[in-house]
Amino acid sequence: MHIKTTKCSRYCLVASAAPPELFDRPDAQARFEGLFRSFDPQVQFQYFRSFRRVRISFQDALAAAEARLRLHKTDLNGREMRLYFAQSVHIGGPRLEPPKPDKQFLISPPASPPVGWEQSPDARPVVNYDLLCAIAKLGPGRQRHRRGLTQG
Repeated sequence: MHIKTTKCSRYCLVASAAPPELFDRPDAQARFEGLFRSFDPQVQFQYFRSFRRVRISFQDALAAAEARLRLHKTDLNGREMRLYFAQSVHIGGPRLEPPKPDKQFLISPPASPPVGWEQSPDARPVVNYDLLCAIAKLGPGRQRHRRGLTQG
């Protein structure tokens, strides 16, 4: 789904935690709307029942600011009404894409080798005969001379 909303040409407020009767009763809506029509007679309302929010769109920024200043945290049918300035949302293209990586890290080897790759033959082991000879001269329970120590 492609979601794109442009910046609001009108200035908008969002009223949060609206009482449930505001969405059901036209007389409650009329009283609510009357609070804001005193600041701007052309004000428009959008009711979002599932979010318990109302979007209030003004024609003038000063009217929106004054309405927020005077009505923020006021009592509305026994509940505190909070007003916030709406924010515009822009979500890119028609598909959700992963974020652009800052760095590319090789996480794991590829599932199959590249085309033309051949395994190299294992190298022949290197045998150090001097080391084997020195180890062979040591027998079980025998020690070599060290700083004056004798074999035991």
